Amino acid sequence: MIYICYGITKSASTFLYQLTEEVFRAAGRPVARLGKPFRKLDSVENYFNFIDHELLGEIERHIDGADVVLKTHGPPRGDVAALVTAGRVLASASIRDPREIALSMLDHGTRSRRWRNKPFSEFVTVADTLNSLDIQLGCFREWAAAEKVAIFNYNEVCYDSGAVVRAIASQIGVSVDVDGVLGKFRDKGVIGQFSKGKALRYSEMSEADQATFLERYAELYAAHVFDTENARRVAAEQSSLEMRASGELAQHITNLRRRLRI
Repeated sequence: MIYICYGITKSASTFLYQLTEEVFRAAGRPVARLGKPFRKLDSVENYFNFIDHELLGEIERHIDGADVVLKTHGPPRGDVAALVTAGRVLASASIRDPREIALSMLDHGTRSRRWRNKPFSEFVTVADTLNSLDIQLGCFREWAAAEKVAIFNYNEVCYDSGAVVRAIASQIGVSVDVDGVLGKFRDKGVIGQFSKGKALRYSEMSEADQATFLERYAELYAAHVFDTENARRVAAEQSSLEMRASGELAQHITNLRRRLRI
């Protein structure tokens, strides 16, 4: 079985990908880690910039009946959406309040410039994120339009993870020990791309910038309720805490732990 995890940047897409793989494992179905010719041998995830039906065909032949979870930030190319609608491929799509995505992109930009890395280094101000967000939200709409795609928002993935695990298991058609799956992630240091972990962090954004986002993405806000009861509870618990974004060294350590599965 092939399962595709699409996620807009900074929407807990890596965590959702990890949860999905762990659901398969908890059901007694080991997942394939693709090496060459698809990925580097030391790759910690089956990530592809773009996924089309031809790539899926190559992967299907390569895994020969095994289970595999793929991750992407790109749109469903070719006949991928049709394959998902037909049930031949399973898929999920993750989304987050665009205000919070922008703030997380700025965190990553600061980290990249400090370490002289290129990815995300162009994001210095909130305005710098808008064009990228427009493109990525277009990709999300394409995935969300496909029938049978399971849609999860960031606050569900992070603060109601048990419900998300149950939904993934139901989608796959398996039963799992939810606490056992979540137990693998009690240490946040094993969650890929974990940054600040602050609930409802859009409160950090100025009212003027928030107004820009609420107007620009009014259709999205009308279609999705991003705030959840659990997110509001966590935000209240965090109100007196000073929370800092994860640094580059912490990200490297996390990837090493993911590679070694420790």
